[in-house]
Amino acid sequence: MTGFTLQKAAALSYAGEREWHKGQPYVSSLTGLSAQPDGPAITLRGSAHGQERYSVTVTIDRGQVQDAVCSCPVGGDGRCKHVAALLARAVTAPDDFREFPPLDAALDALDAPALRAVIRRMLSREPDLLSVLLTQPTTQSSAQPTTAQVQPDGAGATSDLPGRIRVAFDLLELPDEDHWHWENDWDGPDFSELTPMLEELQELVAAALTGDHAAQRSALAAIQATLDGCHGLNAQQPDLALDDLSTLVEPARAALLSLLARPLPAELQGAALGTLHESVANLGWPGHEIDGQLDLFTELPAEDRARTVALVRGLHDGETGEYARQRRARTLYALASTGDLSAHENLALARATGDSFMITAALLDSGQPEEATALLAEHPELSLSVVAGLFQDSGALAHLEAFARTRPDPWARRWLFTHLNEQNRRAEAHAVARDALMQLPPAHADAPFWITQLKTVSPDWPADRETLITHWAARPDGPHLPPLVRLLLREQQPERAAKLLHGVPDPVGVLGLDLARQLALQLPAEQALALIIQVAAAHIAGRSRAHYQSAARTLRDAAPLIGRAEAQSAARLLTQEYPTLRALKEELQAAQLL
Repeated sequence: MTGFTLQKAAALSYAGEREWHKGQPYVSSLTGLSAQPDGPAITLRGSAHGQERYSVTVTIDRGQVQDAVCSCPVGGDGRCKHVAALLARAVTAPDDFREFPPLDAALDALDAPALRAVIRRMLSREPDLLSVLLTQPTTQSSAQPTTAQVQPDGAGATSDLPGRIRVAFDLLELPDEDHWHWENDWDGPDFSELTPMLEELQELVAAALTGDHAAQRSALAAIQATLDGCHGLNAQQPDLALDDLSTLVEPARAALLSLLARPLPAELQGAALGTLHESVANLGWPGHEIDGQLDLFTELPAEDRARTVALVRGLHDGETGEYARQRRARTLYALASTGDLSAHENLALARATGDSFMITAALLDSGQPEEATALLAEHPELSLSVVAGLFQDSGALAHLEAFARTRPDPWARRWLFTHLNEQNRRAEAHAVARDALMQLPPAHADAPFWITQLKTVSPDWPADRETLITHWAARPDGPHLPPLVRLLLREQQPERAAKLLHGVPDPVGVLGLDLARQLALQLPAEQALALIIQVAAAHIAGRSRAHYQSAARTLRDAAPLIGRAEAQSAARLLTQEYPTLRALKEELQAAQLL
């Protein structure tokens, strides 16, 4: 009898209703079921059989599902139907799982030769496990003290982390050049072996910051191994975006800056600064990364900061391609916030980046708000809501407000309205909303938005509404009836909306089926009947059962308004007008109108 219980609620919570339902056909056909304790947790294993055999593993701890994985194409996150099937089997028939001895007991029973034999057999069956073996930390040995892993409290020994990092990079698999260009389903390098090593690196750096010289040497070597590995990957596959490497580069460079910000032995200080410079030259230093590391960079000695800025400036000046120069310029511009560049240099670098946002910020920093708004006029793609914070921080918000009043961009007008309303300048916000509606065609997509805003800030909405209706009704620039009718219905004035249609030969064609139906159902019965019949007839003209269903639904929904007898009379009238449409008659009968 197995020593675990799993409640359906816990299993269902993990798998989800959809996968739980999809997994039910697989529950009874699961094979190779086992349960193995591993500390407080229990690992459940089994095989599901679909298009092929899939291995399923689930970890439960104290009655809750902690983790799961399946070898099927979609089972990597443990949320597939095969995992759901294994969970369902564990809920309903836990005794079907053969109990294996605890993992620790099984390992403890093996001496070193037996363990080596087991590992060799595992590697022969799954060669990819070699990376797991070679990247594991070595244990301390009296015969080999130099291979000990440095603990956070600093034992004075050398860590094996740098070597394991280099091995992990060597074992990374990349597609060949031809495969790289045509394969679309490759997700990039698998850094799963490297990720836990970066956590070890953080522990090593923590020990280094206490003054442990061995930890300092090991931490620097591990950082160098990581950055060298990333550079090697990028050199091996130039198409591999640096963004794909940022999950490794950023923590490694942050660790390096942490070391540089503390006193180091002279030889390590020079090597660490050289490593930083080499990483910037080889891998760049994007502004978004600098933003997160700026506090660390400002803690560096002024001389080291100046040398770093000089290096990046030299790299910038040496680039021949425009994109590469802009990339270096963005790095320099980001470093400028540390105060190592003059305002003139800052503006020149911002212009060199080609980034309109950065240039706007630099112009404002140098006290040139007029030039900043002129730049915005040249770059209408730059949203005012994005740069508003820059203008506010520099005390130049009035310049942006004045610019927004002259800019025809609808998003500029929206920003101006929101800005004025937030400042409780309701009269000015009212003028912006009113002017927008006076200038926009009635059918413009922004009209409903501005109606809502005008109503929000209007001191006299009925008067504003009348002004708008009069203005729209007189507009010669396109269809105005639908938005006018929509506005009047919104304002609970359906009879006034109906008057706009007097003399219109085809009101349903002008308004569209949905709006015409909405109007008809809000009119008094004597006015509604004719329009309802027109809407039903327009549906029938579509000549499909779906259209006939809509016609029948229109008459059925109108029955409470016009009376059931009138609705049935209209249904008979339609069948007489379309005597050959058998499906129409069936739908009217289904709606109990015939």
